[in-house]
Amino acid sequence: MTIHSGQEQLIWEGETRNVTARATGGRVVLHYRLTTHYLYYETGGIPGTRQQQIPLLDIHDVDVSQTLIQKTQHVGNVLVRVPRPDGVMEVATLEWIPEPHHVRDIINQAVHAMRVAVHGRQVGERTHLGVHRFEYGAGQAPPMASGLRPVRAGRIARDDASAALSRSS
Repeated sequence: MTIHSGQEQLIWEGETRNVTARATGGRVVLHYRLTTHYLYYETGGIPGTRQQQIPLLDIHDVDVSQTLIQKTQHVGNVLVRVPRPDGVMEVATLEWIPEPHHVRDIINQAVHAMRVAVHGRQVGERTHLGVHRFEYGAGQAPPMASGLRPVRAGRIARDDASAALSRSS
């Protein structure tokens, strides 16, 4: 589920800095882009690439892995974990990214900002409707609508005015 909070804006973009990219003079490079709504990434290599996107709300965890060679070149892999409906945790890998720890932090901040925006919108909608889950304690029923009163099972409650009208008919 994706709930958009306005126009999609670019937060970060980057590309691979691996041996293939250097050997081909930058012609075979995987591109990555983080916006306020999605993480766009490419997978593949010389034979072809595949472009994919992940809604920020679907991102479960973000980690960094680095080999010894990557550490010496100040690059690493950013691992983005996304749970799928069948319960399997899929991992999208942003490969050979410069400053991978910084990129991980930027993704985490964007995910957090999206979740805060969605939560704020949900609370605002509930408040606008006059219902908020924190207005009454555990085990308590929500307040009755104006003019209605609780009744025994099997009976319909009416306010005093509608009851008077039905008696006069």
